Amino acid sequence: MGQTGFKKLVAEEKDGGMRIEIEIVVDAARVNETLDEFYRLMAQVRGMGAKADDRLSLKERLAEEISAQEVEAASKDFLLNRFTMEAVRELGIDTVLTPGVHADDPPCFNRDFSFTASLTPRPRLSLTDIGPVEVQRPIVSIDESDIDAQIAYSAQQCAEYQASAHGEIRRGDYAVMDIGMTKNGKPCKDLSGLRRRVEISEGLLPVAFIENVLSMRAGEERSFSFSVPAEDGEKTDRYEAAVRLYEVQERVVPVVDDAWVARVLPQFGDVAGVRAHIRADLESQKAKVEQQELVLRVRSALEKRLVGVVPDEMYQEAKDSLMATTLAKIEAQGQTFEAYCEEHGTTKDEFTMQAFMQAAETLRQNLALDVLARERGIAAATEDVAAAKGALPAGLAALSDEEFERRGFASSLGESIRRKKALAWLMETAQVEN
Repeated sequence: MGQTGFKKLVAEEKDGGMRIEIEIVVDAARVNETLDEFYRLMAQVRGMGAKADDRLSLKERLAEEISAQEVEAASKDFLLNRFTMEAVRELGIDTVLTPGVHADDPPCFNRDFSFTASLTPRPRLSLTDIGPVEVQRPIVSIDESDIDAQIAYSAQQCAEYQASAHGEIRRGDYAVMDIGMTKNGKPCKDLSGLRRRVEISEGLLPVAFIENVLSMRAGEERSFSFSVPAEDGEKTDRYEAAVRLYEVQERVVPVVDDAWVARVLPQFGDVAGVRAHIRADLESQKAKVEQQELVLRVRSALEKRLVGVVPDEMYQEAKDSLMATTLAKIEAQGQTFEAYCEEHGTTKDEFTMQAFMQAAETLRQNLALDVLARERGIAAATEDVAAAKGALPAGLAALSDEEFERRGFASSLGESIRRKKALAWLMETAQVEN
């Protein structure tokens, strides 16, 4: 038994060392101690008082406030996370992904707790050369096509809506209308509103809605219903709609000439003034863009020296993380993934593949930096970690050093610091050819 209270702690390599499976048994005394800690922490979060000897009453009170199932699931997760991290530290295994854990039974007072953990150890990688890299200096040129593109973008942003000559709704038109919509009998706020301007295009509106409003003219009202498959694919959602059309419009992108500039952007005088302003702005960004490209070339040059097998799980996790971040940004902009792909001229499958390739490249570059730091003795000093910890959100920065280490945050910070130092060394020593 170790100091952490393990009755059994056995590690076995699987798949040629690409995975490590650990059998873990925690003795009842340590289970009692950790469950006590869990219930008191949870009671504190819920604003419930706790006495020194009321562990069972705390459990029962929490079960009444939320549910016995939720309390049991939360306690299981708490103990699995705690004991897995302690087992990994005790065995001295350097892992690179969140361990997969499995327990047949939930933890209980006065009973040993058994479970298994599957780990992905840090792959055994090396570099063919740990010296400076050689790269070509990136040159960013600014030509008239760049300025044309900026002007075209500005014109798109200043597009105006005008009454359509044909007067009746057609696909691709814009319609100003009142929309009252319900979904399965409940108000559908996303598709409802007074005098809303909506684009009559598939992907933005349900196909059945579009089909029901085609050919409408100003002043006309229509009521209709339609069904579409639910997101789970097993049921259908029933929509009821009532619309009143005020005007059919088309989106008109202005011609950027001297008259338009004088009316919309008078501070620049004429088109020549706008072009001069854009060129000056692009020139000011040129040095920054060239530096960013130089960093990418240096990282890529180092990655080409990487030798060894990277587990597929690491590539998948990197892709999933990038996709989650990207989708969150798209959603924050009020777009759907489908609309975003359409706007950028790609498909969901193509976008996912591009994300995988980008994530894989970044992962390999980071792993190469890890090897470089190790081989060149680049370390994260105590003061580096302390400074980085102090810059974290208050809740994390306030943790004691012991708790910060126990939760694995110190290790993550150390890795980030070593990578930054390794990259800084590469940038300082890189042989840049013009």
